[in-house]
Amino acid sequence: MKGRSKYDGLEACLQEAKSRVSQGQPEVLASFSFPCHRRDPTGLFAANYRHERITSLWGTPSSDFYALSFGSAYEFSCVPGKSWSEIQTNWQKLQASSVVSGGHQPILCGGFAFDYQKDPSTLWQDFPSGVLTLPELALYCEADHSYVVINLIVTGHTDCSLATEQAKARWQGILSRNPDSSTNNILPLVESDFSNSDTDQMDWQQGVVDAVESIKRNEFQKVVLARSEALNADCCPGSILGYLQESYPDAYLFAFSRGKSCFLGASPERLAAGKDGRISTVALAGSAPRGKNPATDYKLGISLLDSDKDRFEHDLVVQHLLSILRKYCHNVAEPEPPQLCKLKQIQHLLTPLEGFVKDGVNLLDILSDLHPSAAVGGLPRKKALKYIRENEGLDRGWYAGPVGWLNAEGEGEFAVALRSALITPGKVTLFAGCGLVEASLPTHEYRESCIKMRVIRDAIRSVSLVAEAAE
Repeated sequence: MKGRSKYDGLEACLQEAKSRVSQGQPEVLASFSFPCHRRDPTGLFAANYRHERITSLWGTPSSDFYALSFGSAYEFSCVPGKSWSEIQTNWQKLQASSVVSGGHQPILCGGFAFDYQKDPSTLWQDFPSGVLTLPELALYCEADHSYVVINLIVTGHTDCSLATEQAKARWQGILSRNPDSSTNNILPLVESDFSNSDTDQMDWQQGVVDAVESIKRNEFQKVVLARSEALNADCCPGSILGYLQESYPDAYLFAFSRGKSCFLGASPERLAAGKDGRISTVALAGSAPRGKNPATDYKLGISLLDSDKDRFEHDLVVQHLLSILRKYCHNVAEPEPPQLCKLKQIQHLLTPLEGFVKDGVNLLDILSDLHPSAAVGGLPRKKALKYIRENEGLDRGWYAGPVGWLNAEGEGEFAVALRSALITPGKVTLFAGCGLVEASLPTHEYRESCIKMRVIRDAIRSVSLVAEAAE
């Protein structure tokens, strides 16, 4: 009896939603929540991503917050040429007639392509240009509190009793599955398994030379050039996420599984977070490797702080972000000098920025203007994006795009999808980019891109070693 009591009120919630259905409102959202025991979010993701058409995971391990979503009750898509704020407008319309029971509000989760004006290539065919999904089932964990939210769209034809039983059975099915720990074709993993040849390396470095020459001709101040590498292997996203969660606790942990593809990573960069009337972002640009010992690491950090090239690149990003924040916010604080953001393989210059939102401004308004920031696109933005489209030769898909969540009050948090990979049947594709300014050197930039790719490479290598030891 106790096990069934957590669902008490679900059918009544659905019935109330059905009573609000009308000719002018043919669909009504019913959102029902209840507290639950703490579950392992990455384990549940690993157990279910192959069984659910749409599954997502968002986490900030250092703050012990995770959002795990299954299925789609409703999707809000971004149409090229349309404002992202239309998503927020349509989200508010859906909520206006909704029935919310149990004390917890529904949350959207999703992301946007780096270049959302382009149609996706075959590689990214499972991912739309931009979408925020209202999940059918979601688990939210924060510190000692965990709860489940069931979201259903009710119409005049909904059998509320049947829908209740189906939702209960589906959640129990999700909990009963065992994590997928398959590693298949990734033993043993060595550097040569990745598809980047010497020719690829030289071609990309020549691309850096060409971009720097364009900068010297004053065509633009900065451009970010990205590249990819592929590994022919089947790999379990859950195992990679487990490694990233342990190794990068201060990063944004994310995974979006759609169809037969899964895009995942551990990003160090916040694009925008909105809460209590405040909007915060960070400038993250300028990079150096980590040292093998504390003394070397300290020297590398000081050299980065003193680097004219990196400080120039970083300041371009700071000033660009400030110009956007000042459009939408008041009381934007003047930035402090950059600090070091130290990650496992790399360290960056980082400057936090914050302001108070003006009346009538929503988070997606600001998000669409912040993206792509100078840290992942370039300056001036239009000229840099035109150069990327014409010269990069890569479909970034959701790589370097915004990923995150948005709640019922319009608050949320979005990161830039960096340190990431796309897992498709038989293949893992890694992505990395480097910000180029007039002083950029091709060999240095290529090494930097390799360091950035090591986040996912090391995760795959760790998974393969565990599997090899278990043989």
